[in-house]
Order: sequence, then C-alpha cells, then structure tokens
Amino acid sequence: MTTSSVRSKFANDIARIAFPDARAAIVARTFALQSETLSLVAATGRVVAQTYRAAEDIVPFARSAMDGYALRSADTFGASAGTPVTLPVVGASYAGDGHAMLAAGHASVITTGAMLPDGADAVVPFEDIDRIGETIVVRAPLVALDHVFEPGDDAKRGEILVASGSLVSPGAAALLASAGFAQIAVTRRPRVAIVSTGNEIVAIEATPHLGQIRNSNTTMLAASLAADGAEVVFEEHVLDDADAVRATLVRAIASADLVITTGGASTGDRDYVKATLRDLGAEFAFDSIAMRPSKPTAFATLGSTAIAVLPGNPAAAFVAYVALVRGALRRMSGHDVAYRPYVDATLRGSIHRKANRHFLMFASLSVVGGRLEVIPLENQCSSLVRTSADANVLIVVEPGSGTIASGDIIACELIASLI
Repeated sequence: MTTSSVRSKFANDIARIAFPDARAAIVARTFALQSETLSLVAATGRVVAQTYRAAEDIVPFARSAMDGYALRSADTFGASAGTPVTLPVVGASYAGDGHAMLAAGHASVITTGAMLPDGADAVVPFEDIDRIGETIVVRAPLVALDHVFEPGDDAKRGEILVASGSLVSPGAAALLASAGFAQIAVTRRPRVAIVSTGNEIVAIEATPHLGQIRNSNTTMLAASLAADGAEVVFEEHVLDDADAVRATLVRAIASADLVITTGGASTGDRDYVKATLRDLGAEFAFDSIAMRPSKPTAFATLGSTAIAVLPGNPAAAFVAYVALVRGALRRMSGHDVAYRPYVDATLRGSIHRKANRHFLMFASLSVVGGRLEVIPLENQCSSLVRTSADANVLIVVEPGSGTIASGDIIACELIASLI
C-alpha cells in the first residue's frame, strides 16, 4: 500500500461522534467472553458467569451463638431474681458434635457454634447464671431462639448466593465455599495486544536522542490492563512505515480479544493506523470524538477482535483508556455495567466550557469537611505524562457556553479501577 493511498483511504471516511455516543457504541460492540472454571481463590476478582444458588439451608441446623447452656425456654417461665429457676445439668454439646437430646426440665452445656440439642430452643450464656454443683440457677426468663443461630441464617435453600455478572469478592468466595462450591464458572480474562507507533519512540532503558522520547504509553497501558484484570499477550512498537504497521496489526489482531494502538491516529502523512485497519476489513464504530483531549480516538472491530485506536500524546492516550477503553474491558470481563456511575463533587476553581465538545480534565479529588471536593490540575496539555500521575479523577465537562463556578457540583470519572 502506498503512502498516498493510505492517506486518501482514511480521508474519505471520517465519522466524529459525541463522547456519550462513543461510549454507547463501544458497549454495543463488545460482549462477555467465554467462561472458564476455576477454584474459588483463583476466581476471586473475576466476574461470575452463571448464577449460583444454595442447594440447602446454610447452615442446615440451629446453632448456639454463645458459650453457655442449652435449655427449653418454657422451663424458665416466671424466673426472676426473687424466684429463680434451678435446672439440673446433663450432658454437653460441642461444635462438630451430632444430634443430642435434651429432656424437659434440664439444661446442657453448649459451646459457640454447636448444634442445639433436640428439644432445646434457647441458650443462656455462662455469665447470666449461677452454677451450683450440677445445677444452674436462672434468674430471668428466656424466650425461644435467645442466643441461637437459626437454620439458614446465611442463606435459605434456593436463595441466590452470587448472581451472574457480579464480582467474586473474598466474602463471596467464602459464601460459595460454605455452600460446597469448590470451583465456579467465571468469565475469562480479556487477552489484549498493545501496539505503539512512532519513529520518535524509544525503549524505556534507551537514552533518547534529540527529538526522541521514551515509550511511556505502553507502560501506562500495560499497568492499567493489569490493574483492570486483563492479560497482555502481545506488545510491540512499530516505526511509521505503512507495511510495518500493517504486518504488526495483523499479528496483534490474530492474538487478542482487544487490540489497543497508540500513535498514528490522526491525519498526518505518517498516520497509518486507521487506514490500514480499513484496508484489513475493520468496521469502524467511529473514528474521532468531539472531546478534549483524545479527539482522534477510534473504535473498530475485525472479526471477533475489538480495536481501540488511541492518540500518541500521553495524556490523551490515558484519558481515552480511562474514559472509553475501560468500558470495553469491563464488558469483555462479564460486568453488566460497562461504565461506572460518575462521582459528584464540589468544584474548587472555575472551568470554561467548550462549545461543541466534552472536556475531560485531570483533577484531584479529596474529602474536605466530610464532603468530596475536586480541584483541576493547572496544566491540561495532552502531551504531558505527569498529569496522569498527579490526578485521581477526570472532571467530565459537558459541552456548552459560560463558566462553571467554584462551589458548583460537577461529575467526576474515577481513574482508579474499582471492578
């Protein structure tokens, strides 16, 4: 493919859409991946691929909530400090013991977690009675289920333990373990290929010559993908050469569920990525967005592979990943909600709206006086790397005119992943 044909192929088909529409288009074109069966520990942090229900009550028997004495509450009716009830002590029940019987008018030693003897319906703690020889003295009446865990107190038979699409937290893993599920089906991790482009890019360990910069974008993407639970299976830098870009993209697409490129995304003489993808048969949902930064961001599919084309400027690439690509990853990982709700915070400072585009600003969110406050960072230049390190949120400014004043409430996109 010649340089001129690459440029003309790109120039003939440009579709710029609004930022919310871009997110919706990504959601519409990404789907949960296949499931795999893992142990509970290995599955922690993953998304459940099917709903799991309790096959029986958890736990299926009544248990003592205290160390004390099991008894029949009816035997303590009328007990008071002036007219205590005395019950003989017979037997003992310990955690792990099976069935035991308790006759009327008697009490039995019981430990926390032990199954309640048949006939007993309450437990009196050691500290609430007096022990005299082989009897206990009860000075206050009990009612049924005092200090007792009822059967099914964690879950009743048939109750949902973990629903499809929910995250396997350590607590959920413990609940599933208590129900007897040693292994569960979870959505597999997305396999992701990272392709960076540009003659000016050199390896991290290299000493850049004048005009060159180290490859921070690949590191940013790989670190973000690891934090978001994806697996990087392909990572390559390619120079600004049409044939080399094509060959690299072919290999990347064949290896991954999602390909993320950085650089070569605009309309310059050496911006080959979008036109090369079209030549390979990729179908674009959009190839630019009415937003700042990250305007050249595009999203396409080729067969079963999704492709996110990100700008080369570090801050712009970072914004595109957080605000757009992460939604695709969450869909592939099995989450029902691709984009988490924004967080509202009180603005400190002022922001000038952009008339025809969304403006995503790096900012610092903190708790002040019990409420969330957000301060935009001073330098919003898309070429910076520092801003992505200093910010913990992106302020999402909708298109419009005028100024958003200090003290107004504004929406924020959390940078840190909370899947």
